[in-house]
Amino acid sequence: MIENIREYIEESNKIEGVHEEQAVENSLAAWQYLQGKERLTHEVIRQAHLRIMERRQPDIAGEYRDCRVYVGGHVPPEPEQVKQLMTELLGAANRPETPVDALRWHVRFEKIHPFADGNGRVGRMLYWWHCRQIGVTPILFRAMDREGYYGLFRGGDASAD
Repeated sequence: MIENIREYIEESNKIEGVHEEQAVENSLAAWQYLQGKERLTHEVIRQAHLRIMERRQPDIAGEYRDCRVYVGGHVPPEPEQVKQLMTELLGAANRPETPVDALRWHVRFEKIHPFADGNGRVGRMLYWWHCRQIGVTPILFRAMDREGYYGLFRGGDASAD
C-alpha cells in the first residue's frame, strides 16, 4: 500500500526536526520489523520504538516513559497510567475497519504519549501499519503541513475515541 516507504519515513522524521540518515535507517528497520507482525502488543510497540530510538537515545529506547512530558499545550497522562492506557488502546489496535479507525487510534496513541521521546515517529508508523492491515494507502503527513497534522490532536483526552 505504501509504494515509497522511505518518503513516508523522511517526511515523518522532518515533522520532528530529525534529518540524519541514520534516523531513516533506524525507521526502515522498525518498518521491516512491523511487516512481520499480525497483531500489535506492548512488546511489538516497544520493539518498534527500540529500533527507531536505540542509536539516538539508547537510555529510553523501547521503554514506556517513567517521567512527565509536555507536548505543546497538551499534558499527557501520568507515567503510572501509561501501561493501563496502552492496554486499553491495544484492545482496539487489532481491529481497525476503516481509515478513520486507524487515524483515531493514532490520535489516541499520541495523546497517551507512552514514550519519553519518539512518539510521533512511532505513532505514524503504527498508523501506516493499521492502514496496511485494512488495505488502504495511509495519508502522507508532510513536514510542510505540520500545523495541520498537529491540529488532529487538539481537544479530547487520551481515553476518548
